[in-house]
Amino acid sequence: MAESSIVTFRLKKSKIFGIYGLSVVTLVVVIALGYLSCYLFRAHQLWFHFTGLLMIVAFLLFIFTLWAIYRIHKEGRIGVIISDEGITDLSTGYYIGTVTWRDVEQIKVMDDLENIDYQYVVLVVKNPNQYIMQESSKIKKRSLMLKLHHYGSPVCISVRALDCTFAQLYESIQKYYRKAIR
Repeated sequence: MAESSIVTFRLKKSKIFGIYGLSVVTLVVVIALGYLSCYLFRAHQLWFHFTGLLMIVAFLLFIFTLWAIYRIHKEGRIGVIISDEGITDLSTGYYIGTVTWRDVEQIKVMDDLENIDYQYVVLVVKNPNQYIMQESSKIKKRSLMLKLHHYGSPVCISVRALDCTFAQLYESIQKYYRKAIR
């Protein structure tokens, strides 16, 4: 029996439901702040400007959650794709594309700085700035630069959002990496 050339790890259902829940909550907040703002405007209270501003912020957060839901469904609820070519991490929200095995110099395991219960599979790449520059958002670029500073690479994969164990993820990454560097 021929072995499949692609392994995928799906997102946890709790992450998906969490985004749905956040979307519903932000929609309710937008509606409530809209009613409150209208009430304060009719009552000639000056606070309606502040509630209107909060409503706009909540609406932008709602739009963001809709975008996240769209991306999750577009990607088929897949969080990580490992193939003979390389690895693509879709679970973090960074869109740096596929990290090819020929760009990987080393694979190491490091503890998460914020939560010692989690670990990262860190792919030390030859050209980390190339992966950082592929991200279009300035905030996400800054985050990737901090990962490079703390972990030695911007490519850090965790199982926080994945429906697998760390051992399963690490074993699959090691297996495909060893096969690619032969």
